[in-house]
Amino acid sequence: MKEVIYYIGIGINFFLLLILLSKKGKNRADNILAAWLFVIAIHTLTFIFTLQPVSLNNIHLIMGVSAPFPLIHGPFLYLYTAASTNMFPLKRRTWLLHFLPFLLTVILLLPLFLKSGEEKLNIYRTGGNDYRLVNIILVILIWLSGLIYIIWSFVLLNKHKKNIGQQFSYEEKINLNWLRYLIYGILVIWLIIIIVKENAFIFGAGVVFVTLLGFLGIRQVGIFSQAEKVLPDFAETDNEPTFEVKEQIIPPEQATNNSNEMTGADENLSKEPSDSINSQKKYAKSGLSVEKGLEIHQKLIQAMEVQKLFTEPELSLSMLAEKISVHPNYLSQVINEREGKSFFDYINNLRVEEFKLLMTLPESNKFTMFSLAYECGFNSKSSFNKNFKKVTGQAPSAYFAVHSGNE
Repeated sequence: MKEVIYYIGIGINFFLLLILLSKKGKNRADNILAAWLFVIAIHTLTFIFTLQPVSLNNIHLIMGVSAPFPLIHGPFLYLYTAASTNMFPLKRRTWLLHFLPFLLTVILLLPLFLKSGEEKLNIYRTGGNDYRLVNIILVILIWLSGLIYIIWSFVLLNKHKKNIGQQFSYEEKINLNWLRYLIYGILVIWLIIIIVKENAFIFGAGVVFVTLLGFLGIRQVGIFSQAEKVLPDFAETDNEPTFEVKEQIIPPEQATNNSNEMTGADENLSKEPSDSINSQKKYAKSGLSVEKGLEIHQKLIQAMEVQKLFTEPELSLSMLAEKISVHPNYLSQVINEREGKSFFDYINNLRVEEFKLLMTLPESNKFTMFSLAYECGFNSKSSFNKNFKKVTGQAPSAYFAVHSGNE
């Protein structure tokens, strides 16, 4: 009866897998999740075999079959995180290398797999002394694999958080906090593997984990559309992205001279020297001239002051670039250098200033504070509170009490 929970886990696996395969508009992350769910189901099934009384009839399903599987979950976690954050390795041989430890372990255990049933049964009864060293090495590899890939996944999520600041004016639905919680979940499982070392607890926690993994993963949609893959940092590649560009791109041979002019041209920038150096390094290969940068900056200012495009709640860099007919990469560079902010901070600063302006109008007295915030482009109370305090140093309620004229 104790294996019932594991059968339930396998049933949940295949149920979620069926839902995922029938999902419309699947992306790369969905495909990776589907493969991972299938592997988890098979791994759980191999563990169930080990709970049965050992005999000559089932020894082939018990002896060493589940040993390599722990080495495959770390790579799947990393690749799923990479796909969800749009930082998936572009070269197939690069991401296939992550499964090399799993394949090498299978090869290492191949002599054991090929033994006859009688030989395996004898090894099982004697405690597997001949494979003790192999087992120690395998345990160490499993520990290292789990911890390394968990840390690596957290690194990708932190990088993703910085990237969305350059691409989006909002964080809701795209901050991937749910994935962060899942990584914490698999960290707990790995700690159970290292500290508790009890398979019943490990696979029991696995059933809970896979339920959350499938439920949360299936609900997600792609964060970056193809049109929004505009920053080279978003993919692990040295190749520049290609676009249908409305602006003239200066030939690469002119890029160095232009970038040198660009880094010292704007006297209005109030940056620390280290920031200027970092900016110069970041855009060292940019084809954006000083004159073109000033032109884009004026377009940007006009669009914000006249059209108030910042009031669009889900405004993204690519959307804004399309509206003012500018290459997204150039627009990002202009905002970073001439405004000294990320796209996220730039847009939300404008929203905060618009909110402060609306508060001074007599007709605003009939609206609540959050009604005004939504009017300015904020799409949640938490986003408004966070960004307002970041800009003004005060909570919006405190600021509103002082400046609304209602004190």
